[in-house]
Amino acid sequence: MNEQFDQRFLSARRRYIESQFSQLNDMQRKAVMTTEGPLLLLAGAGSGKTTVLINRIANLMRFGRGSDSNEIPEYITQEDIAFLESIEPDSAYDCRRADCLCAVEPATPWSILAITFTNKAANEIRDRLSSLLGPEAEDIWAMTFHSACCRILRRDIEAMGYTRSCTIYDTSDSERIMKDIIKDMGLDDKTFPAKYVLGAISREKDKMVSSEEMLERAQASGDLRALHIARCYAKYQTRLKDNNALDFDDIIYVTVKLLQEHEDVRQYYQRKFRYVLVDEYQDTNHMQYLLTSLLSAGYENVCVVGDDDQSIYRFRGATIENILSFEKQYHGCRTIRLEQNYRSTQSILDAANAVISHNLGRKGKRLWTSNGRGDPITLYEASDEGTEGNFVASRIIAGSRGKNFRDYAILYRTNAQSNALEFALKRNGIPYRVIGGTRFFDRAEVKDMLSYLCVINNRSDDLRLRRIINNPPRGLGAKTIETAQRLADAEHKPLYDIVSDPYSNTPLEQPPM
Repeated sequence: MNEQFDQRFLSARRRYIESQFSQLNDMQRKAVMTTEGPLLLLAGAGSGKTTVLINRIANLMRFGRGSDSNEIPEYITQEDIAFLESIEPDSAYDCRRADCLCAVEPATPWSILAITFTNKAANEIRDRLSSLLGPEAEDIWAMTFHSACCRILRRDIEAMGYTRSCTIYDTSDSERIMKDIIKDMGLDDKTFPAKYVLGAISREKDKMVSSEEMLERAQASGDLRALHIARCYAKYQTRLKDNNALDFDDIIYVTVKLLQEHEDVRQYYQRKFRYVLVDEYQDTNHMQYLLTSLLSAGYENVCVVGDDDQSIYRFRGATIENILSFEKQYHGCRTIRLEQNYRSTQSILDAANAVISHNLGRKGKRLWTSNGRGDPITLYEASDEGTEGNFVASRIIAGSRGKNFRDYAILYRTNAQSNALEFALKRNGIPYRVIGGTRFFDRAEVKDMLSYLCVINNRSDDLRLRRIINNPPRGLGAKTIETAQRLADAEHKPLYDIVSDPYSNTPLEQPPM
């Protein structure tokens, strides 16, 4: 093949693939067609990053690395090139033939891992992929960090000393265990609140610090408070392991340890995932960074999407350094900025650009839109919360002619701010609905039912068993349950084994009065 032949084919292939994503803007299309190696997408607010992720996955499955490769299949002929060059945008043609000519190792759906932060975002991606790709989309790993780790652990967690029927504890479950530990250790629960201790443990897990390492460090420093927390950490992990359970932090922590310590498992997933995509990368913590690095190390086709100006989860362990240093950590990284906004007017974007321009340590980008200037922004500085509420109510009343009240939304930062706003709305006869409240899975009756299901699945889950053992009431008093628990602890058995066969177990001798 001569050079002219090669260039004709490469140009025709790129032109055809580009035509399949003609609905995207130039930078979005560039992001979709950059498939190989590390890629950093700096996506401003409202720039269509989800659309880019969806179309990028579609490109990977349809054309593989065809849009980002100079490889030319040996079977290409002059007639094939002429066919590709003859295709006009939006014209009727043999799509299957063109796709076969342009594809280079199309990705299988199960070789693509797309990680998001929320179940809502993951569901949206799956729904849109299903609409675009059909049934094949069901095999794509489009899920949250925790969901992906749970799927990995269900397959290989036995290597870490757990069984596959292990239970996942939520925040309230963890707090109940920690309160028991604090009580057993004789610590003051006001000096060592369960939430505070769990927060300290969570920060250590994010740094991949084990309870043994934290205890050793605390002993060396002589810090009595840190020493107590380290001992709580050790007892907490022992209690979880005895219950065959993991907390939310453990889901990622244990997965990372599994990949680090077991080469066969690590190689399996590095060979499996040919492409790894991570959304909201600016909000990842150290564990999530390690997990991404481990899973993508096989092919190094890792694409992270984020906005360094929207990092708001530092209080939860997120580190902006993950996105700021991505180009240094991955040799040969390419960076693409998505700056066209589809959601706002230029007035809003000008104000946002002016504010974020003062951020330190940012990559730098400037949002723009073709939506026009729009109405100017009104800034009102109230003297107190009552005045603020009255101002909001008056603006709604003044602008409500010909509009429905449901067309208005009031955003506030903390729940405490809603009181003054609700009072002003009621006084002015404005109907409203507060979005939020107790989540479905936090309701007592739902947690009770889930506890029953968890105990059926995992008989070692003492925490869930103690929640339902007398619910509904069965005449079991606190003293009886405490005696059964002490007997279980003494014999190193799950509580279920004791209560399911009470006649084979003798109560412990009571200490003399």
